[in-house]
Amino acid sequence: MPHPAPRLLVALYGPTSAGKTAVSVDLCLRIQDELGLPTMVVSADSRQVYRYMDIGTSKTTPEEMRGIPHTMIDVTEPVRKLELETFVSQARGHMEQTWASGGVPVIVGGTSVYVRSLLEGWEVDAVAEARNAIRRDFPRSMAEDAYAVLSRLDPKGAAKIHENNYDAIVNALARAMGNDPERAVAPATRQVVFSVDRSASEIDQRVAATYDHQVERGLRDEVLGLDERYDLLPQYRRLGQKSPNQVVHTHGYTEWFDVALDRGKAVENLNADDQDEVRKRVVERIQTHTRRQRAAIPKLTGVRPARNANDAFAAVKSALEAPVERAAGGKPGNSGGKPAKSGSKAGGSGGKRAGGRSGRGAQPGQSARPDSKRGSRRR
Repeated sequence: MPHPAPRLLVALYGPTSAGKTAVSVDLCLRIQDELGLPTMVVSADSRQVYRYMDIGTSKTTPEEMRGIPHTMIDVTEPVRKLELETFVSQARGHMEQTWASGGVPVIVGGTSVYVRSLLEGWEVDAVAEARNAIRRDFPRSMAEDAYAVLSRLDPKGAAKIHENNYDAIVNALARAMGNDPERAVAPATRQVVFSVDRSASEIDQRVAATYDHQVERGLRDEVLGLDERYDLLPQYRRLGQKSPNQVVHTHGYTEWFDVALDRGKAVENLNADDQDEVRKRVVERIQTHTRRQRAAIPKLTGVRPARNANDAFAAVKSALEAPVERAAGGKPGNSGGKPAKSGSKAGGSGGKRAGGRSGRGAQPGQSARPDSKRGSRRR
């Protein structure tokens, strides 16, 4: 009897402002129209998971979605960080639903730790257990000791983290201690992984243009709305980098509050010169961040460049049409090569805005279909 087609997982990763949204939506439409398979975009963006941060994160608009359902956007409020295990659990649930309907989930984003955790089947529950244990054994007052342990376990990872950044130290230690290849969750039978990238100079130009467009669309009002909603400036003045609210840890927002504090003003009182300084800091920081994102591309197993949706579609079609290999016991094998071990170290996450949308009828983590309204993350 004929064997069912293998489950396929597609991923598009690349730096901010590379054009991932357009390529991913065009690809999904071709998969649907030419292959007759439903698709769902699983956003892998560590900033787009937060509600009310729309313009400054360039969230995909209903018009840009063009009827393709998107999920893992607007998952929670930014009052505290969404832990990796929560993201992975919810994203895997959406992927399973898509496969159950005979469809193809398409991971799209620039947060490498999100992308790799889904592709490589990381055992994130173990990471959560390790994180809780580390926080018990190394409270914030013992950040220096925790950093010393991390330096022994993962010297390269430690070198990328400031020794006083407690949360980053804890997360890196948890990944180093909690990722057990023997407990990994089996990934999809077949995977097709693409990088969407441009030259560094073109990315830099697009980053600057994206910020200017965000300002034109009302970024200042969005920042003011978030400041009012969460009383951000007083909290940031009091707690600084220890503030749990993710707005002040997101490029495109934090610079407004930094400049306000530096100049002793309320955010709403920043004048044209102040806002020019905000722009300078935002653009420089995001451009620097895109360098780190691009450095993570080679870490993706089997990654290949995709200049456009045509390149991507040809590879997806070929993967679906390839014969299913049979492993011992008559079970489908992995024709796409063995996935990377779940113990692989994570790449850097993105550090990728106010008018809430929580009352619009979409399920948590699932964007409203294109007839709903949405603000617009950096691409």
